[in-house]
Amino acid sequence: TVESLSAGLAFSLFKSDNGLYVAGNNFYGQQCILDNDVGNNVMTPYKLENITSTDVATFEAIKTSSFVMFKDGTVGGCGRNDFGQLGLGVNLNIKLPDRPRAGVGFIPSGLPIIKLGVGPSSESVFFIDSDGDVFATGLNDRGQLGVGDNENKNLLTKVNFDDDVKVKLISASGDHALSG
Repeated sequence: TVESLSAGLAFSLFKSDNGLYVAGNNFYGQQCILDNDVGNNVMTPYKLENITSTDVATFEAIKTSSFVMFKDGTVGGCGRNDFGQLGLGVNLNIKLPDRPRAGVGFIPSGLPIIKLGVGPSSESVFFIDSDGDVFATGLNDRGQLGVGDNENKNLLTKVNFDDDVKVKLISASGDHALSG
């Protein structure tokens, strides 16, 4: 039984009671598949290796990248990274990284992330920590990250709200973000 799903541009992620599955386009490695024989298009649901449904708190697809938030508080990403949307400090696509948990590259933040803020057309990502603070990475050409400039970020950068604002939800689009 499919418990939840998320779709990016031409690809999908599915969580069932026995694992995390992917289907569709994988040109940028956005499906975190370790098997080189799979190719750029996955025509039927493909189960990711080494990820059990009990490990995954949530997952999200953006335009051409994927993010998995694990129950232990770590977050990983794979796929297109030309704007730094994976938050790894580089702007290289992560297709088949040599990392644990089916190729999901862990974001080097050390933050207790409790929620992801994304959108299917977004090339930016927001992370909310347990204190309600927001961190952003990725495309920022129109200032959509809210970090005070319009330079793309490839590391998690704090979004400074007024002192009394604690964010519970945030969503990203191609050129703007909404929070609540």
